[in-house]
Amino acid sequence: MMKTGYQNGHWAATLKGYSIREGYEWLRNKQPKKDWVQLVWNDWNLPKHALISWLVMNYGLNIKAKLFQFGCCPDNRCCICDQEPETLEHLFFYCLYSRQVLSLIEQWCGFKIAVNAYTSSGRSAGARLKLHTHYLLWSACFYHIWNQRNNSRVNMILTRPEILVMQIREDAMRRIRSKIGRTVVNDERTWLQKWGICWGWCP
Repeated sequence: MMKTGYQNGHWAATLKGYSIREGYEWLRNKQPKKDWVQLVWNDWNLPKHALISWLVMNYGLNIKAKLFQFGCCPDNRCCICDQEPETLEHLFFYCLYSRQVLSLIEQWCGFKIAVNAYTSSGRSAGARLKLHTHYLLWSACFYHIWNQRNNSRVNMILTRPEILVMQIREDAMRRIRSKIGRTVVNDERTWLQKWGICWGWCP
């Protein structure tokens, strides 16, 4: 098996010489890095939010469209609106409930919650803060909408969009406080105050 990967003093796919690391990477057939990896797996996202976001990006959630296809449920209608087939796209972006949640979050934070909506980190500390906050809100929305979907399916209870948005905002503000500490530069301070994230040490 190794002969097909390492020949004439270098790996077949590269010009690198032999090393244990290169041998391991070749054996496990390492796949190209996904564009959304940093969006999901960064130290600003809460771990439980990141996990759900990762499952969304890999189509790993047991949505009803998938379960219905395998004969595991009697219908494929959305657990929240009960109108359209429950696909990932419908559940998180096109369902009336999800659209209301995302719209309220976007009105509050001032930017669109989408995978490619905010990709440039810029050079300033304020731009980096906005980028990390986008990651944080993006994953939080996925987590909370999925949680409401399950609550609606199991308990027949659905939190009003306004209340759910308050929960997402609280998650975001607590996480931002824990990540930036007490040192806030001027451009960050202005942006946070505009956002309504203000503490006793923010004049």
